[in-house]
Amino acid sequence: MLKVVKLGGAVITFKESYRSLREDVLSRLLGELAQYYSETGIQIVLVHGGGSFGHSVVSECLRRRGYIDPACYSATADAMDQLSGFVRRIAIRLGLPAVSIAPRSICIISSGSTTCDLGIFRKLVSRGLIPVTYGDVVYSDRGFEVLSGDTLAWLLTRELSAGELIFVTDVEGVYDSDPKLNPSARLIREASASEVLGYLAESSFHADVTGGMRRKLLEGLNLGVRGVKVKVVGGFIEGNLYKALASDSFRGSIIWY
Repeated sequence: MLKVVKLGGAVITFKESYRSLREDVLSRLLGELAQYYSETGIQIVLVHGGGSFGHSVVSECLRRRGYIDPACYSATADAMDQLSGFVRRIAIRLGLPAVSIAPRSICIISSGSTTCDLGIFRKLVSRGLIPVTYGDVVYSDRGFEVLSGDTLAWLLTRELSAGELIFVTDVEGVYDSDPKLNPSARLIREASASEVLGYLAESSFHADVTGGMRRKLLEGLNLGVRGVKVKVVGGFIEGNLYKALASDSFRGSIIWY
């Protein structure tokens, strides 16, 4: 059963500090992935966000120009290649047969819809490799646009018929309100996607943790992902990713699609 793992940019980088890597966290997470892979040999596709690398560049370009121009496209691509290089090299050092695939080379956005040629992922995993891909800037019929790592993770899950999609985030799962603002926020341990989205829609908190989480989870339904177990995992807890890969006994949430 193939699994897609998405490492959030806020987990593997310091988002407020330009091009700043949380190397200790990244190494630990990849170590847990390597342990699971060596024990099981189960096929894995790894996706990561942009964090303080790609996001910082794009945000500055949009602030200054209001759109992504060729110089911004180039700078963002360079930043994401640098971050993915860190991820790939640490993964290889830990024994994972990782290889990077740049979304800008296989994806376009047309009329607001993303199309990617994902056949290479299927071929690589069938030969025992672990593709590493990421949020990126891509060609669009409106110029250039950002393709988020979350969108890519959902597309890979759908097109490769993955059995599980694991989101590794900077919060310990899905809550019924923002745990950073509300100490009484309740962790949703297990529920259907429609139930979870109902909780988040009714929440009086609309900060990134709930609003951003709702968008993340809603996208799976919008893209027609069905029959998949989605796990939202706290990435700052040692051993938590390994537990989520190996079982349902982890700190976080299980969401059924």
